[in-house]
Amino acid sequence: MNVRLPGFMPCTPDPPGAVSSGGESAQCPTTMTVKKTAVPKVQEFFNPFPKYLQVREVLKRRMYRDYELGDRLPTEELLGREFGVSRETVREALRGLEQEGLIQRHRAKGTFFVRRPEQPADDRVTGMIEDFSSLHLDTHAQVLKAERIRTPAEMAQIPGAGEQIFHISRLRFFEGKPLVLHDAFLSMKTGEQVVSLDLAHSSITEIVEEELHARATEERQQIEALVADTEMARLLEIPIGAPVLFITRLFKVGDGDQFMLFRSYYRADRYRYTVDFTAHGKSQKQTRNTKPSKPVAGGKK
Repeated sequence: MNVRLPGFMPCTPDPPGAVSSGGESAQCPTTMTVKKTAVPKVQEFFNPFPKYLQVREVLKRRMYRDYELGDRLPTEELLGREFGVSRETVREALRGLEQEGLIQRHRAKGTFFVRRPEQPADDRVTGMIEDFSSLHLDTHAQVLKAERIRTPAEMAQIPGAGEQIFHISRLRFFEGKPLVLHDAFLSMKTGEQVVSLDLAHSSITEIVEEELHARATEERQQIEALVADTEMARLLEIPIGAPVLFITRLFKVGDGDQFMLFRSYYRADRYRYTVDFTAHGKSQKQTRNTKPSKPVAGGKK
């Protein structure tokens, strides 16, 4: 599988943790094409799998593994607190389960589990990684490396890249097991601010938007299939040569004088990339660059 967006040049990445010398590479092109056309200040990036669908998937997994027929589900308010989303998002998630005949909702009585999903729920998670923490899922990241490096040649033409950039390497866990290896490359100003904050329990995009109060606008995604090398296999706890989903994401920060480039290596047995086009029209308010409604209370990428 090799899915590329127009104008985004393919690049076979260096092994995780490797530091480029900045010279020409035999594997990667020396420059990466970045469109310089003006971008409107208000630009939304389509979240391919919005939060209400992620909540629905989590509840389906519970129905298959944990719930007993006849069990009453938590109230909309409690589910909103647990996942850190609005009640409207919870209602949208439950509406789909009701349409599938998995639950029944009775006024003044509650919501009841009445039919188990016909097929076992897929244990692989899906959705945008920055939503994982905001949904209060069981996830945390281990920082492997945080350092200044010489700007690799293939990143030199990205607006905001100087002679040096900041490199942060993290291993993200989900439900206690490795899920994805993240290599983040950031403009120096952004990187120096981000590195001092909570990288274990927050996504970098979440930190930039909520802690630094800077707008992060996603401009490119590239998806490829790779196989794990020895170091990647060791970190992700998979066999050497096992399939890995490699996703590259390029963000403009603020007015475009700063950038973030993420190279993420997902375990193919634990993650699947989903695009739900039918959800596009009804989920515009939940896209990446629109802040979700505040939960009623409480909570925990």
